[in-house]
Amino acid sequence: MGSSQTLLVLAALTILGLISISANKTMLSSSTIVLNSEAVITGTAVGQAEIEQILLKRFDQNLPPPYSTDSVNVLTSPSDLGPDPGETSVSDFNDIDDYNGYVDSVATPRFGYYKRTCSVYYVTADNPDVNAETQTFIKRIDISIYNPYIGTPNHEIELSRLVSYRYKD
Repeated sequence: MGSSQTLLVLAALTILGLISISANKTMLSSSTIVLNSEAVITGTAVGQAEIEQILLKRFDQNLPPPYSTDSVNVLTSPSDLGPDPGETSVSDFNDIDDYNGYVDSVATPRFGYYKRTCSVYYVTADNPDVNAETQTFIKRIDISIYNPYIGTPNHEIELSRLVSYRYKD
């Protein structure tokens, strides 16, 4: 084999190596994207499940029977949002705002534990992204879901839901 043939073989091996490296990087990148997407989808399901549980509760425990009012003043004060005395577990929670400050973890078979952090606060229809810091007929539920496989910079996603109270005249 001559030196020109050896150079051609070396050039071919170099090109093959570069193509292999490029293909491996592409496959690794694709696998990472799929893994991150699956982690986000699972996290969204975990967060949505918590929101659905919260929505099964009453809007506010201070609503007098027949659970109808046209005054926001009877609703729980913003400073009192969260579990009431004696409410030590989720099974004791009787209204939406009891979940304010609630934190738990959910085990999943593929991605381990997802940490959920809940916050509940009053908002207005004109500004549903800002804490109203006073009673209104709209509460916002924010669920922050953390898992190291979620591909965001802080490994978290957040789900939000507005819940409005409708009163009877």
